[in-house]
Amino acid sequence: MKIRTNGNLLVLIAVLLWSLVGLLIKSVEANYIWIMIIRSLSAAIILVPYVNREKIFPLKSVLLAGFFMAVFLLSVTITTQNSTSAMAVAMQYTAPMYVIVYSFYKERKVNRDKFVVLISILIGIGLIIVNSLKASNPISIVTGILTGLGFVFYSHNLQKVSNGNPLGIVSLVNFVVFFCCVILLLLQPSAPPSSVNDIFLIALSGVFISGLSYAFYGAGLRLISIDNAMMIGLLEPILNPLWVYVGTGEIPSKLTVFGVIFIIAGALYNILSGRRDVNSKRA
Repeated sequence: MKIRTNGNLLVLIAVLLWSLVGLLIKSVEANYIWIMIIRSLSAAIILVPYVNREKIFPLKSVLLAGFFMAVFLLSVTITTQNSTSAMAVAMQYTAPMYVIVYSFYKERKVNRDKFVVLISILIGIGLIIVNSLKASNPISIVTGILTGLGFVFYSHNLQKVSNGNPLGIVSLVNFVVFFCCVILLLLQPSAPPSSVNDIFLIALSGVFISGLSYAFYGAGLRLISIDNAMMIGLLEPILNPLWVYVGTGEIPSKLTVFGVIFIIAGALYNILSGRRDVNSKRA
């Protein structure tokens, strides 16, 4: 029982750190590319001692995971800057929708539980899109969709990495994100942040949110099941906008709040139905 409690606590610490991303982005005056460059480089450097602990294989999957992580994080950052943190983090949890649609296509069969998840998430997305159109902010719709897709492909490629120290893998992923952002900066030049405090905050977030949080999460996963970890992870789309409200006073619209509720409900049902299927197979 104590081991399970410790595992839950470690994952909770990681989720609490992740939930601070929205407040960070709303609190600093910096271009989204520079936020990502400073964050990813800080995380990569702090974890680089772990790269050579174990041979990382296959490297191709790590590079692809890094690329899609860059797409995911850039989309989250842009969505947060142009819309609300509630929308940005909620769109990450639309990831199961894309997996479900693909499974329906591949298996040529519609699973009832998965269909319920799909409808719930689609309703949530619909409400968020309507709100974005009312606010004349269509770019956040595109980046919001890219957030979910980027997370799916990042997770898919990361699962293919069969060998290597988890923290070393995170370091390499962050190096890939850094180089992707540098290339983007060359194509779209912008001035770096001028405030030393902003640079310090972004670098600190890189160390804790993009770096050490994964150490807590990885350690927690060794003590509890992944579905328990995912259940705790659902606190993020609730806490993220809460911290932003406390720090900046930003209040999501009613449509966005209802959209987030439907998306979280769909993700929660997806986890619970998956757990029920596993238990029924064991029985």
